[in-house]
Amino acid sequence: MTATPVGVSLLLVVLLFFLHASWRLIVSRSGSAIACFLAAYVMLAALLNCHPEPISLTPLLLPFIYAYAWLGIAAALWAAVMMRVTRKALLFPGQDKRLAALFSSQLALHVGVFGLSPWLDWRPLAAYAMAPPLLAFVSYFAYRAQLLAMRRREDCGAPWVSWGAMCLLLPLILMWLAQWLTPAILDLT
Repeated sequence: MTATPVGVSLLLVVLLFFLHASWRLIVSRSGSAIACFLAAYVMLAALLNCHPEPISLTPLLLPFIYAYAWLGIAAALWAAVMMRVTRKALLFPGQDKRLAALFSSQLALHVGVFGLSPWLDWRPLAAYAMAPPLLAFVSYFAYRAQLLAMRRREDCGAPWVSWGAMCLLLPLILMWLAQWLTPAILDLT
């Protein structure tokens, strides 16, 4: 990607998504969420460390570009600690609804992308790896949709219907947006 106005705006989308996720974690004042976020950074940096050079900054910097992957790993860690599964919903007792919506939407996105990619010719996974601005946009949309569904409930939980629909629809939306937007954006960068 070159330094065109469109390229800079695409990087801004990723930066704003990362800043919003960080802000949501800080405002929640949840020690377990922050610990999961930091542990996810270490895990993603270790996963991305595939260079033969002994000292490389790439594994330390790439998690900032793939902020949605960082947040997805943190969501899986946090859900393992905080989530209670019932017949009607995924419950997060005692947690902030906005933080729970952020993590449950990221969990739904990642379950959907990794679960449905084999049946969709790996196109959602290709968009996941190759289009960070698109994933940041879809991740933010998923967060807002999940927050809307969770605000209607008295308890802090994601209804199975909305969470399952997100698992199924987000990879399809991602695949459709990648197919539709990529040719248009490539001409502008």
